[in-house]
Amino acid sequence: MPSEFFPINTLKSLISHHIAILERYDVQSDKEFSLLYFEFGEDFKDNMEIKKTIQTVFRDCDIIFEYNGDYIILLPKSSWQYTYNILKELREFLNKDVKDTIVTYPEDGKNADELLKSLKNIVFENHNIKLKL
Repeated sequence: MPSEFFPINTLKSLISHHIAILERYDVQSDKEFSLLYFEFGEDFKDNMEIKKTIQTVFRDCDIIFEYNGDYIILLPKSSWQYTYNILKELREFLNKDVKDTIVTYPEDGKNADELLKSLKNIVFENHNIKLKL
């Protein structure tokens, strides 16, 4: 279980670092990873129970970023389908619909800038939320 939430201003650097490690060690079979954005709505912002649940659901290797009461999670070795299944379990456990978006490397971007641009565009298109990352 992840023990802390990382500051959002480290997101781009950690994505770049993760890609650099994958490329350095030429890990072809495990190259895919996902970024998951989700928000529960105003009623759940800064809710400690939600934070504890998020820490319980995700793996130690997952990196959780808090963004204005919403969350962005980097999930190493995680396909879109795997990430979707985790999100589905989280929704069911909390009995709450969320606004969410999943982007994956390398399909949605070959570097941190492209991935974050894809994430911002899809979040805006689907939920009319402007992310400032």
